[in-house]
Amino acid sequence: MTVSVIGAGAMGRAIAHRYVLAGERVILTDLRADRAIRVAAETGAEMVTDVRAALRADVVTLALGYREALDLVTAHSSGLTGLVLVDTTNPFDGFAAGPDRHGAFSVAERLARAAPRTSVVKAFNTLCAAALLAGSIDDAQPDVFVAADDDAAKATVIEIVDRTGLRALDSGGLRNARALEQMAVLCVELITRLGLRPQAAMKFLPTW
Repeated sequence: MTVSVIGAGAMGRAIAHRYVLAGERVILTDLRADRAIRVAAETGAEMVTDVRAALRADVVTLALGYREALDLVTAHSSGLTGLVLVDTTNPFDGFAAGPDRHGAFSVAERLARAAPRTSVVKAFNTLCAAALLAGSIDDAQPDVFVAADDDAAKATVIEIVDRTGLRALDSGGLRNARALEQMAVLCVELITRLGLRPQAAMKFLPTW
């Protein structure tokens, strides 16, 4: 299986690193070629300059700001037919900005509407990049909440996540991406209010 990561910032670097650990062939691209070259060398991913090459992977992961993700998917929707699209975005622009109340739908649902022949899967959005890169916080394994309407696509992403050393949790249909995105907004709020470094992740602790 070939997986790609579009975006070589902190989140893209962390995801590419974990995908490589999972034994996947990883393709990486970024608008900044110098950054993509550096991150590819650090992670063991293959760097490509043309985003269309990244869109030919079996699983495409968007490690972008949510506006950039929406623009990209809208522009290339015809080329996304049949693939699995992993949405890691959240409806805000960094820690300094508040949430963008863009309507009743999650970013993931908006991506699915923009590319109706694509299987959109929400994942990784409740982890800070540093926690994802490290794979643990104080020896605790972070959880990756995975939501999608396509059960086969969701199972594919869950399998990959489990191989990265993280714990994937089936979080139901894509409608639940609304809750997952709000979890991320809350996480940023807590980090900011408590004056913590941005290395946090949500974890589900059952009592059974």
